Amino acid sequence: MGKTTGKLSVRAIASRPVRVISGLFGVALMLGMFRPALGLEPGVPPQIERSCGECHNEKTAEGGLNLRQLAWSLSDSSVRERWVRIYDRVQMGEMPPDADDLPSAQRTELLRELKTALHDADLAEVRQQGRGPLRRLSRDEYEQNLRDALRLPNLDVRDILPEDRESHHFHKMAAALDMSRVQLAAYLDAAEAALIQAMASGVETPTSTRYYALATKMFAEAETFGNREAMFYAKDSKLLPLDGGQLRALRVRGQHDPAVEMALFRSATWPYYGYPDGFLATASGGYKVRFSARAVVQIEGFQLQPARRPQPMTFRARAPSGPDVSGDVRATGGILDIQPEVGVYETVITLKKGETFEYSLLGLPMPLARNVNNGPPTYRYPPFPVGGQPGVAYQWIEVTGPIVPSVWPPPSHRVLFDDLEIRPSAAGNPLPVEVVPRDPQPDAVRLLRRFAHQVARQPVPVDALQKYEQLVQAKLEVGRPFGEALLAGYKAFLCSSHFLYLREPVDVDDHFAVASRLSHFLTNTCPDELLAQRARQRQLRDAEVLRTETDRLIASIGFDRFVQNFTDDWLSLRHVRRDDPDIRLYPEYRFDEYLVESMERETRAFFTAMVRENLPARVLVQADFVYANDRLATHYGLPPLDGSAMRKVPVPEGSPYGGLLTQGALLKVTANGTTTSPVVRGAWVMDRLIGEPPPPPPASVPAVEPDIRGAKTIRELLKLHTNSAACASCHARFDSVGLALENFDILGGWRTRYRGLESGEHVTGIDRAGHDFAYTLAGPVDALGQLRDGRIFQNVQEIKTLLAANPRPLARNLLQQFTIYATGTPVRFSDREEIEKLLDDCAAADYRVGDLLRALVTSHIFLGQAGCEVRGPRGATAQ
Repeated sequence: MGKTTGKLSVRAIASRPVRVISGLFGVALMLGMFRPALGLEPGVPPQIERSCGECHNEKTAEGGLNLRQLAWSLSDSSVRERWVRIYDRVQMGEMPPDADDLPSAQRTELLRELKTALHDADLAEVRQQGRGPLRRLSRDEYEQNLRDALRLPNLDVRDILPEDRESHHFHKMAAALDMSRVQLAAYLDAAEAALIQAMASGVETPTSTRYYALATKMFAEAETFGNREAMFYAKDSKLLPLDGGQLRALRVRGQHDPAVEMALFRSATWPYYGYPDGFLATASGGYKVRFSARAVVQIEGFQLQPARRPQPMTFRARAPSGPDVSGDVRATGGILDIQPEVGVYETVITLKKGETFEYSLLGLPMPLARNVNNGPPTYRYPPFPVGGQPGVAYQWIEVTGPIVPSVWPPPSHRVLFDDLEIRPSAAGNPLPVEVVPRDPQPDAVRLLRRFAHQVARQPVPVDALQKYEQLVQAKLEVGRPFGEALLAGYKAFLCSSHFLYLREPVDVDDHFAVASRLSHFLTNTCPDELLAQRARQRQLRDAEVLRTETDRLIASIGFDRFVQNFTDDWLSLRHVRRDDPDIRLYPEYRFDEYLVESMERETRAFFTAMVRENLPARVLVQADFVYANDRLATHYGLPPLDGSAMRKVPVPEGSPYGGLLTQGALLKVTANGTTTSPVVRGAWVMDRLIGEPPPPPPASVPAVEPDIRGAKTIRELLKLHTNSAACASCHARFDSVGLALENFDILGGWRTRYRGLESGEHVTGIDRAGHDFAYTLAGPVDALGQLRDGRIFQNVQEIKTLLAANPRPLARNLLQQFTIYATGTPVRFSDREEIEKLLDDCAAADYRVGDLLRALVTSHIFLGQAGCEVRGPRGATAQ
């Protein structure tokens, strides 16, 4: 054998007898890297088969790996990806299972050589083909591009389009954003709907109507579901008895007393129709709403007193269909905090033609019918809280709309037809108005080229527009109206690659591709005028300019779209309403939409601050503050707050809250509405926050189902589940993190004992719907655990400290998530080296989130191989 030095090189391996290679990784190398050198045919030779063949052959292929068929064709991306997975598992110490089969020094050398081979092969493909393919706009991006291009800020065509497929947690992945015949038809329908909406609705400026009502006309009926406590009319802060007949007679006479108030003490959910009498939207659009109101509390005897704190409310657009809700019901107008003193409030709501709106008070009871002893439906209003039941007393309301543009035809129409004359549509013309050209052929060519110039994200050659011009010409030749012919060309252009697809930046002159990538990354839409001007001036390969533009977009209103889309996917916020709380175990959460909405807003506000305030990456798991409002302050056990607005609040000493890890929204999306699972939560945290996703569980292994009877603890169930060594080794990666979060219930509320339905201390009461409840308090929560490296923690505060002490994995994962979202391509093997360099650049300033984002924007990963001229540090100065 000769002298062994401990260093295992490719040349040394190739010169050794096969029998000295042991361990699964050695097998993989023998079958792949050295097959050409040894002249081996596909298939495991006898010497190696004795070591690993019984687990990884064509019959067993554990983990989906059949070593007899694994080639070394690294130019093949699918083969290369399998070798990358082998590399990662060897690097994490998972392969070979017995560490003695591959000593540390040999493992390090093997990883180094394999890393070089994989990096070089992947980089060669990037240089030849680009880092990623052409990417279709997602349906969210397409709708926002149309809104901006056509100047229709409230355009709603998203639901015309098929839902985009998810990949790597995101809906922006190029490989998943395919295009089928069905999808193309949907995009053509969406473009057509947008173009027709952009046209003037008539020759004359639409009229705006005014609706005004005093209190006794502000509600559809004399009462609502939930008994008299839910809603009544009051005068001098006392009940004014009015039944349905009296109210109808009063309205016929028009004798409305301005001293009367409409007092409302329930939230909006079925069955409920709290809309004003006699109002309907005459046309789709925005409506200005002004009203007078005060926050009150109802005390015994149907009396009103000034409230001690504001009462939040919003409006809901809906069809006037009574208690049977039909069609689209949606919140509109934003959240308003009604103060205890009488005041006038103003907002703008968006309605469709024929819709009305209803008052939606937040966080109040929602009485639901009971069938006591199988009898007829009856209602019971829940017991008042101490000090009285909060609500709102309204005095009057005024609605003006639809809000019309200051010029007519509107700006959206002028995008299409400039200043051409319009007339009423002739019979057979499907469009709302007839567009009258001065000279049809030249006008059509001029307007089509003008439109393409306005809406395309980069210059379009004149010869590329010829097919659209020919389409318009063909329509005109068969006698179609000018407007219809031109819209056909516009629709085709809006569904072409010039508008529907984003290009990968490739060469040094791709400033427009860089501009589009940056704007779709940070604002989910096309470049604004200033960014487009930077592209025209060829300035977007300058690192200083890129950082300036990045900061400007982060500070813009459009950044909210990035926050929403990114957190919807990365943190699963799109699923925050997926599982309703089990009312048997958690009756206090029944119908508490205000809590769920507040949790969602908290996470978005927190992430926004992470970027805009350039906070360190460790706040993902540990922070000394939260964003909270009145409802969250109660939920998190914080000092009381007034109002619905999110604000930065320091957490009291000893509080378990602070950081994304323990926010209610994330704790909700990792629960199922009935129980919490350390397995699910732990795996989710390791994947989404730490960046170490566990492998999928074997199909034959059932999930761990907590015992809602309260008879067995989750630790007992986990012990049964992980009896096998294979299960235990995998669960060791994430169960401990999940156990640390067991003190948080299905909506992130703090608990010290589990709830059940049979065993334990019985708790009874009446819930927000007026229904009886009964559950049990079972065994205590035990959050003690041990990380994979042996470190022990007693509670969630201690595991936060342990995770925050090593912020680089947190920063690496966040940078990788930014990369996937921004480029629409997974992190490639050849990206890894640059990502580590970007992390090195940001390390001294404590891996601040804004710095990570700016570093990515000025990197080759974002800009392509041409890169940029770097005049300063990649990251921004720490704040």
